[in-house]
Amino acid sequence: MILVHVKRKARKRASEWFCAINLALFGLTLLAPGALFSAPAYAAFQAVLGETGTGVLAFGLGLVWVGGLVVNGARQGLTSTVRATCCFAGAIVYGLITAAYLIGAMGSGVLSPPVAGNGAITILALCCLYWIGEEKGCRNDA
Repeated sequence: MILVHVKRKARKRASEWFCAINLALFGLTLLAPGALFSAPAYAAFQAVLGETGTGVLAFGLGLVWVGGLVVNGARQGLTSTVRATCCFAGAIVYGLITAAYLIGAMGSGVLSPPVAGNGAITILALCCLYWIGEEKGCRNDA
């Protein structure tokens, strides 16, 4: 029964599911063994939190966001505040990821695709935040 509700809600929130899962997978990639941050495109990441710190932050936030979506799919309206908070934090994290890739690209002199890709996901996360506000009835057109 719960799975049916989650599945029904997931169709309407596909972009939010994408952002949450993508963020968790980005963090999981950073937590995998290897020196990913030795590449020039990751210089800004390495300077701020390091590979493990960035990975834990992204993975943890992505998991909480997915958890909020699952619970909200099972119990309508229960976790919209959790979803909105995670969406807002996700938009900030995606914006910082975009900025870090941009700084790395400027340092190496080569613009990499993650700059545009993560920039687009930042905008998508902001749109999700707007849609959550619409669902909660935060808009007053009176």
